[in-house]
Amino acid sequence: MEKLFESMLWNSRIVLVFGVISCMVTGVALICLGLYEVIHLISALFDYLITHSSNVTRDNIILFVVEILDTFLLSAILFIFAFGLYELFISPIENSRQHTSKAYEIKTIDQLKAKLGKVVIMLLVIKVFAYLVEIKPQSMAELLYLAIIVLLVAISLWLGHADIKRSN
Repeated sequence: MEKLFESMLWNSRIVLVFGVISCMVTGVALICLGLYEVIHLISALFDYLITHSSNVTRDNIILFVVEILDTFLLSAILFIFAFGLYELFISPIENSRQHTSKAYEIKTIDQLKAKLGKVVIMLLVIKVFAYLVEIKPQSMAELLYLAIIVLLVAISLWLGHADIKRSN
């Protein structure tokens, strides 16, 4: 009875394949959305540079670029998570061993969390940048708040980079 239960418990990890497939499908959908956003950006650039349309401003174009980065980074998070789930709980992927990129080299849950954390931080930095583009400070206090936000983002990036140097 114990062997049967342990066998069922071990084989239940295969259910995670649904999570892996869902992450991959969502990641591909986000890449398609990102490509659509690139086409939208090119159209906006054409309106801005060629036709000089008043509907498109420089800030709009910058926000389009930020949205594109945001979409592709979110897609990368999903692929890293799917890869990590598969490698950690289902089976090692043989083709990944011959690839030189370390982005998908995941051997522990802590490595998966660290990789996802770094990408999420970059995603948040991009979101903060998008908000900073939209905000037009009306007072010195608001300008000071913006400066503090930029300083905190810079410190978080520096701390993340220091962590990378320390682990090498």
